[in-house]
Amino acid sequence: MSAAVTRPAVALYVGGFEAIGGIEACFQDLALGLAKQPVDLALFAWATDLPQLRTIARSGISVCRSGLRRGSQWRLPDRALFWRHGAALKDMDTIVLGKFPPPATLRRMHAIGGQNRARRAEMQYITAYRPSEMWGATLPRYIAECIDTMIVQSPDFTADLRAMGFAGRIVEVPYLPPMAPMTPAHEPAADRVCRLGFLGRFVPQKNLFYLLDIIAALSDSQIELHLFGEGEHDALLRSDAAARGLPVIFHGAVPREDVPGAIDSCDIFLNPSVSEGQCLVALEVLSRGRPFLASAVGAIPQILARGRFGAVLPLDNSAAAAGVIRQTIAEWRAGAWAPAAVADDYRRAYRTDDILKTYFDLFTGVGRADGAASAS
Repeated sequence: MSAAVTRPAVALYVGGFEAIGGIEACFQDLALGLAKQPVDLALFAWATDLPQLRTIARSGISVCRSGLRRGSQWRLPDRALFWRHGAALKDMDTIVLGKFPPPATLRRMHAIGGQNRARRAEMQYITAYRPSEMWGATLPRYIAECIDTMIVQSPDFTADLRAMGFAGRIVEVPYLPPMAPMTPAHEPAADRVCRLGFLGRFVPQKNLFYLLDIIAALSDSQIELHLFGEGEHDALLRSDAAARGLPVIFHGAVPREDVPGAIDSCDIFLNPSVSEGQCLVALEVLSRGRPFLASAVGAIPQILARGRFGAVLPLDNSAAAAGVIRQTIAEWRAGAWAPAAVADDYRRAYRTDDILKTYFDLFTGVGRADGAASAS
């Protein structure tokens, strides 16, 4: 009689799970995409009882949640999450992190992961930002000691990690891409106002006051800027836009299920961030067939190089950035940015099934030197 086949068990550790966030959306997409695969998944997060977490639980995935959010400056929510659910890591073959808990907690996860399995659990990390932007020139020792595999979205991220002395495995794979309907909705250009869009959090990293400077430099153009999101700079952005008489419309936060409609309501998207990782918003925008004009940070240069997807915005010259946008608007008015064509190019560049299989193989140990848990 053959021995019973053990399905691989994978922990997806998000830590603080915010209602709006790129790494949260990445892990939600991975969880739902892998839910029907031969793997036992558990997602670990500290958060309120968010709709996203309920959706993940309904797919059959275990959600290990702690509701404690107070004391985050002392990392208490991460410690509470581990105290409440950490023992479950003993039954995991792989622990995949999107955010890092405190050093002592990460070392405990590393020590107990896989204790009830045939071997120690492999520790993997999916980069949320470019490593040199996160850590400078030196990789923190506790990360170098605990992480076996780095999953990155750009060759530049790999170069950063090697320069920092990371000796483990590095695998380049994009976030699981959102997919658009075959024909994204759009309104022909004609002579109407061109609707520029921004989707994301209103935080310093997104450089939105510089975006307002760019809009001011486009005063001779027939445009509107539509901002979808919220954050610490919300009130200041509203007052600045009003004081300068800029054509800016604030829509507030957008639930993820309404993101496609928000993107479809605009023609061109702008993203002048000073720091990014994969930039999931870029993939969401391209999936809806809209050009994406963004600063050359994080993995954005690699995204733009995979097709006719947009252009790079300079970060230190609002007049020059306005010139890039003005040229794109002229091309859009001439019909050169048909949404169906951009979306088709996106689908060719980002094949969901292939990318999902890559993640499945990574998480379940295919190709790992010490073998993998068996998948039936």
